[in-house]
Amino acid sequence: MSSDGARIPVALLTGFLGSGKTTLLNRWLREPALANAAVIVNEFGDIGIDHNLIASSNDNTIELSTGCLCCTVQGDLVETLRDLFDKRSRGTVRAFDRVVIETTGMADPGPVLQALMTFPVANGYRLAQVITTVDGVNGATTLSRFPESSKQVSVADQLVITKMDLANPKQAQDLQAQLALLNPGATVSWATDLQVPCLDVLTELDVYAAATPAPAIRRWLNAEAYTDPTRYQPITPDSSGGHSEGIETFSLVYDEPLAWQELAAWLDALVMAHGDDLLRVKGILNIAGESRPIVVHAVQRLFHPPAPLAEWPYEDRRSRLVFITRGIGRAFVEHIFDVIRGHAAPSSHSSTTAQKENIAWTL
Repeated sequence: MSSDGARIPVALLTGFLGSGKTTLLNRWLREPALANAAVIVNEFGDIGIDHNLIASSNDNTIELSTGCLCCTVQGDLVETLRDLFDKRSRGTVRAFDRVVIETTGMADPGPVLQALMTFPVANGYRLAQVITTVDGVNGATTLSRFPESSKQVSVADQLVITKMDLANPKQAQDLQAQLALLNPGATVSWATDLQVPCLDVLTELDVYAAATPAPAIRRWLNAEAYTDPTRYQPITPDSSGGHSEGIETFSLVYDEPLAWQELAAWLDALVMAHGDDLLRVKGILNIAGESRPIVVHAVQRLFHPPAPLAEWPYEDRRSRLVFITRGIGRAFVEHIFDVIRGHAAPSSHSSTTAQKENIAWTL
């Protein structure tokens, strides 16, 4: 297994049309801490990067006056990422130590997240954070009308609420209630003229291999949800975690070490039956025979290669998984695992070749 710390961290910036992605990105690019970043946007004309930041251009790679690199997606994100990595290796572009990808406002973030997990891209990059901007004035209405907006919010690790100074109390209340249902595990911050949200996330180069990874990992898995000692702990007080679009967020906690073969068979079964509805799966696991905690991360049908952490972020060393699903309840997911653990794991013939490559890893 390769070390996750050796791969370049990627932050995905998403959010609906008019939610403030461009403004936030321009603010980030002016920060000295991001001088060694590479920025990828869906369409250069659409993102509207401040022209004062542009210094020169070489093919589709643009040198910004801040020192950052910026390139545009020309057809396929996987090819863009590979091309940028190859240029970095050959020295034809400046070395960069992180990547920020900005999506168009109507984009479903799922395919973008999957691209980051597609080999050979996953050999050079790793997903660090998903940051979603939400319009403080129009956000509640947008979430009700556009499924793309709901999905952008649901898969986020960080939510940035913009324009809150323009929102009335009713708008703010409605929006926060919707966000709490859609994604109670996300960290929420507000964009202001004096504060640049999520800069600390973007400058965390290696949360996996850092000497003290606990704070970042605990935020990532919404550790405050695990105060109850019961085996299964929902993230919200409402155990259903329901939402009008059928999106649910729930967590599973296991006290005893898990057998890797059973875990892989469980995830394999979920992917075969409902892969498109596994919006995100994130976990820190205690695997039998492994002294270090193992991180797993999935988006729909694609799973990142498992990666070990340098140390345990939790004293109790219990396995914790967070599921963000569409139309799949916690009881169903739990039942599938219980069935697999009570019977022989499915044979390898039950998986397609592609699924084997993504799920049947070897630790």
